[in-house]
Amino acid sequence: MSEHMLVHLNVVRPVGAFSAAHPNAVYFFEQLPKVFALAKADGDMFWHNHGARAPDGRYLEMTDLLAQNTSDTEDNLHIMTMAGWRDLAAMQRFAYREPLHAEGIRKLKGWVDRSERPTLALWWAPRGARVGLDEAWDQLARLRRDGPSDAVFTPRTAIAAPE
Repeated sequence: MSEHMLVHLNVVRPVGAFSAAHPNAVYFFEQLPKVFALAKADGDMFWHNHGARAPDGRYLEMTDLLAQNTSDTEDNLHIMTMAGWRDLAAMQRFAYREPLHAEGIRKLKGWVDRSERPTLALWWAPRGARVGLDEAWDQLARLRRDGPSDAVFTPRTAIAAPE
């Protein structure tokens, strides 16, 4: 068994005004616990964390996120989902083949602004580490600034776990 785990951060920014009462937000927040319960059930996901990054750089926990209201996309926060996985194959199996997850991606496709690319960052961390939202955002910023590397990458540029 590897001494490392794969960490993923996925970031979405809703298009238009955001409110937890918006039908897409309601769907997203109802599906989130179901999707991650499925991922955790097979033993390939070790932990998960969710929150948001406000435009001013503050990090919000889910309860704070649900209280947010914005007027347009530029005011919107970045909703962050992240998890620690056994390996890349486990993360990809879940992300691309789990029917409930795939349904959510299709249903919410038009609700999220994907203009800030990339929106998914992957990196290896010591098994058992818990990564905070701020550290995860820094990894995404590094990927956006410098491109894929041994430190942070995308599914298409993935590297093997450290020895």
